[in-house]
Amino acid sequence: MRKAVVVGRVGGWLTFALIGMLAGCKWCHKVPLPTIRGQMPEPRHTQDDPGHTAYRSSLSAEQNPTSSGVPPSDGLPIVTAPSPAVTTRPSAPSTSPVEHSTDSVQPAGWQTTTAAIRLNDLLQQAVPRIKIVALVGSQTVITDQEVREAVYQRLGEYRHLPGPLRVAKQNELYAAELRRIIERELLLADMHNRLKKAGKLSVLEEIREHAEKTADRALYQIRKGYGAETEEDFLSILRAQGLTLQVVRRQLVRQIMADEYARTLLKDRVRTPAFTDIRAYYESHSEEFRTEDAVKWQHLFLSFARFPSQSAACQLAEQIRQQALQGADFAALVKQHDQGLAAGNGGWGIGHKRGEIQPPDLENVVWSLRPGDVSEVITTAAGCHLVKVVERKYAGLRPFDTQVQDEIRDKLLRRYRESEYHRLIAELWRTGGVQVVTTQP
Repeated sequence: MRKAVVVGRVGGWLTFALIGMLAGCKWCHKVPLPTIRGQMPEPRHTQDDPGHTAYRSSLSAEQNPTSSGVPPSDGLPIVTAPSPAVTTRPSAPSTSPVEHSTDSVQPAGWQTTTAAIRLNDLLQQAVPRIKIVALVGSQTVITDQEVREAVYQRLGEYRHLPGPLRVAKQNELYAAELRRIIERELLLADMHNRLKKAGKLSVLEEIREHAEKTADRALYQIRKGYGAETEEDFLSILRAQGLTLQVVRRQLVRQIMADEYARTLLKDRVRTPAFTDIRAYYESHSEEFRTEDAVKWQHLFLSFARFPSQSAACQLAEQIRQQALQGADFAALVKQHDQGLAAGNGGWGIGHKRGEIQPPDLENVVWSLRPGDVSEVITTAAGCHLVKVVERKYAGLRPFDTQVQDEIRDKLLRRYRESEYHRLIAELWRTGGVQVVTTQP
């Protein structure tokens, strides 16, 4: 009997050790959680590990939305991706013969070992909190949450679509944003490696500091545009759109850094368009430089209903016209005297193309004036009108002047830059060790 009790106690100790190993406790943390396809196990740290606090702070799934695996933005590479490990089912309890005083006594660890097997089964089915959708190199991970938040920022492109089309558009944007983020991380990794080889990692810190200041200014303008008076109001607005401040700020910082690096690399690789290139483009794309009649005009209206007589309204309109002819600011005159819609529209008339001018009674007068001209007083059934044309474009082929040449030069520069950028990304993609787990949410 005593011998069986001793054996039972030893079996119990061994079983609890096995449970601790499977659960990944702090004493047995060398065995990581099982992985599933496309996902990485959660690294386990002891309290003495200096990365413990930083890592845990990035994994609070609900309280801190950056828990989606968004790596800290204070260093490159981002996060060291742990290598998946294989866990095995624990062996059945030992079947070596043991003397028992009674047949009803079973080995003491049997039920606990069965529980350990059940626990391992549950762990095999577990889904980690972080969903990794791509890896760049051996150290940089891209998470599902970052890609999703990038898609949410393009809500205007799919919010109006019906069910199936909306889902299809979301999937399309997800794949596009994933690729953009991969390109960004390839550029940042290349920048880090080059500066490291040159022994100039301090320059990286300066670039990051500049990017953080620029991102904070951009976020302030966004917050101001939303009219959020407090930080909590701003966070609530972001949450309503499925966004988190930490992820949005990180995206801005890293994109600014990547863009600056790309501009530096492309500076010497992109050629400047020659005059012959500009002329050839103008001649081969003449349809791009054909214009329709267009006009920008100002409008002042005096309603007969607000005057004792029609002649009194027309008399005031003529006085205003004389002030305009003498150089008075027409917009200021509109703001002071207008009794129609133009005063609330900055003084501008409604309509810019033929058939769009409102009211239609003014159509012929508007198109007959040259830029800077002020019309005579125009009388309609409702009141008196004054019109001034500010800008006029005539139908036909635009001349090959300085403005057109500058437009073509900018367009060709963008084309050359885009071509070199794609060539650069293709080179980095071949050597950057990109592993895409999924392109769908």
